[in-house]
Amino acid sequence: MNLMHLGFLAAGAAAMTLPLWIHLLLRQKATSMEIGSIRFVKQVVRRTKNRQRIQRWILLTLRALAVLLLGLLFARPFFPETPADGSTREVVILIDRSASMSARQANGAAAIQNAIQRAKAYLATLGSETRVHLGLFDAAGVQPLSLNELDAAKTSSMATRYDEAFDWAADLLAASTRADRSLMVLSDLQQLGPSPANLSAFPAEVSVRIENPAPAIAQNLAIESALATQVELRPGVPVAVEIQLVNHGAFPVIGAPLRMELSGPRSPIVIDRTVSLAAGQRNSLRLELPIETAGLYRGSVSVDFDDPLAWDNQRAVALEARHPDRLLLVDGDAGSKAWENETYFIETALRLRTPVGDGPARTFEVERLVWDRGAGFPDLAGFRLIVIANVSRFTDRDAGRLNAFVRGGGNVLWFPGDRSTDAVHERLTAAGLLGKTKFGRVTDTVARVQEFDVDHPALRPFADPQHGDLRRLTASRVLPIQSADPDADVLIRSRRWPLVISHPTGAGRFVFVATSADRSWNDWPQNRLFVPLIRQLAAWLTGQLDLRQSVQTKNIDHPDQVPGIQIDGDAVVVRHVDPAESQINRFAVEAFRETLGLPEHSVATAETDRRQAYTPEGVARADEKWPWVVWMLIGVLSSELILASRVHE
Repeated sequence: MNLMHLGFLAAGAAAMTLPLWIHLLLRQKATSMEIGSIRFVKQVVRRTKNRQRIQRWILLTLRALAVLLLGLLFARPFFPETPADGSTREVVILIDRSASMSARQANGAAAIQNAIQRAKAYLATLGSETRVHLGLFDAAGVQPLSLNELDAAKTSSMATRYDEAFDWAADLLAASTRADRSLMVLSDLQQLGPSPANLSAFPAEVSVRIENPAPAIAQNLAIESALATQVELRPGVPVAVEIQLVNHGAFPVIGAPLRMELSGPRSPIVIDRTVSLAAGQRNSLRLELPIETAGLYRGSVSVDFDDPLAWDNQRAVALEARHPDRLLLVDGDAGSKAWENETYFIETALRLRTPVGDGPARTFEVERLVWDRGAGFPDLAGFRLIVIANVSRFTDRDAGRLNAFVRGGGNVLWFPGDRSTDAVHERLTAAGLLGKTKFGRVTDTVARVQEFDVDHPALRPFADPQHGDLRRLTASRVLPIQSADPDADVLIRSRRWPLVISHPTGAGRFVFVATSADRSWNDWPQNRLFVPLIRQLAAWLTGQLDLRQSVQTKNIDHPDQVPGIQIDGDAVVVRHVDPAESQINRFAVEAFRETLGLPEHSVATAETDRRQAYTPEGVARADEKWPWVVWMLIGVLSSELILASRVHE
């Protein structure tokens, strides 16, 4: 038995002597008197006196016990279900270490520091025999730690995630043989954290306590992203960076200073602006940079604003300014009107300014050559890709120059047409541009795309039919590829023949399309997939879809990573904290339980456990036994009243 106020019991024990003193002081003394014969009276008086002496001592005991019970009632006894030494208890403590737990309180302490203090206070209430497991968790999982490592715990730069943390705790507690098992979670209960978690299967017999040690946040201005949207060096088109800002707070932000600082091949670049956002507003700010020299530029953009989350007031920025890729269009059948040109649809697709892949928007510097008006290829130095459509005149010298271009690292995209002849295709084969590929004769047919290489970088966006199904493309006339070279990759094929093949030659590639570039042999230009298909093929052949781009932007995916710019081989990697960590919306504890689907039994048990551990003086505990003391006191007083009525002084 434990007592909440031991002093009252001590006072009751001291007050037990009062009935004794009262009894002794008020005891009546008999006076001797000489009377007649009292032989029979003496016998009656002696029996009565002995009985009353016993009743008085019992009455004294009851009164002293009543005083002691009254003191015990005020001392508020309780009997904890778990032994004081914790020999039957096993506890798991999970501490959220995601980036949002770095929020500063008014005294400057971070939320995780408050969480550590709460964990230590809870540990102090446990017995020495309690088995304790400590873990820090974020989106990367759980990092177990010892009691000695608790004070050194720090936040990571990762996002919040709860499911793996609860799974880790459930596995530990399920393997426990102890009767009293409980889980304590210390987290800021960020609303975006538990979205993938479902804890309906969490053991209902485990007590779950949830505490929010983070301060309430009313204001947070965050730089959500800072990405280069224009990196090509073109006359009249400045290099630009798009900055996304969001005011997560309940109050407007007016005139907050914003600065971008970049270093590169030339002198440093510094740009100052001010930003104003209404409460809850998201805004985009475009900064045009005075960059005229190709090269790598690195730096950061920051906003000077005082809020509890300081890390999201700055973002690293890196970009590679470069000249656009030069493309040469060789038109073998120029018309009198622009839309009658053989390369009209391809040129239109390649001149669009739309993003290619996941990086910043990239375009192509397109030069068109009317084949019949010239004397062959111009100087091919500097071109990354040559697109050739429906040429009729193709000499051995032309084939040799094209072969040297491809072997040197250039790329070719070839379309046949009505003007193409067998002699042209034979020279391609003789030059080794297509290896041992063999062609048939031009055939009128219905060649619908049946399958394509969904794992190929250029065709991967079409793997999901929701983004467009290439199987809708149909050709009415083809130059059949009867057998492709063993080294060639078939990118697109119909039921009978390959429609697009890619053959490596030296350091470059030769891609052959078995149908025309215009609408004379197919309906491809009329389909909405034509533009993305041509742009994807061109971007792949010019290296714009390489998995290792010169500048990559990634969210942090490991606890040891920090925000900033790192060099990874030939690539520059810009790592950021997940923007979701800037959210300041938090769950209430009960809403958090409901969202994660914690069992109802855990809710009730956890609430009882919480009251037992943290009940302040003057507030009732769930395990107090004062009702028993009240009933005992009532019984003693009732007995005393009955006995007192029978005792005659």
